[in-house]
Amino acid sequence: MKKKLIKTFIFIAFIGVLIIGITAIRTIVYPIKYKDQIVAHSVNNNLDPYLALAVINAESGFDKYATSNKEAKGLMQITEATAKEVNITTQSTDEINNMTIYDIDVNVEIGCNYLASLISRYNGNYYIAICAYNAGIGNVNKWIEQGIIPDNLNTTDIDLPFEETTNYLKKVISNYEIYKKIYPSLY
Repeated sequence: MKKKLIKTFIFIAFIGVLIIGITAIRTIVYPIKYKDQIVAHSVNNNLDPYLALAVINAESGFDKYATSNKEAKGLMQITEATAKEVNITTQSTDEINNMTIYDIDVNVEIGCNYLASLISRYNGNYYIAICAYNAGIGNVNKWIEQGIIPDNLNTTDIDLPFEETTNYLKKVISNYEIYKKIYPSLY
């Protein structure tokens, strides 16, 4: 009787730890904040919302006030130059400033629009678009021309000229796969 009670207790404790662990992973390591805005702007731009989540996690860790040393701002780390380059519907490009770039809707709309345009530019290739989001279109085009990366890149097992971009690609693709697994019914 005691052995059965101990086994039952251990089983219940194991299940409890498992549930707490999964909850911690979902809420701390792979959170979904601002889900409505992310899904809406992703869908409006024909972008996979899981990819937008993966980029946001890698870029800002969902800190809407994040600012990089290169003055990229907000959830999707948008620069003022990128904001002005991207055609957005919420504001004219003359109205974009520091305050609006930090606005969740504006930032996610610009970021999703830009990421979707990169995917389109690179014929649907997420891997190359992710590299361009980090390193810039000019660098990525040069790497393709020089044969450093193939125009059909489909692996994260590659050494790019910028170590930061190599690591960024790995992180975003990993985040993307994990988000799809732990949030199977996002939208």
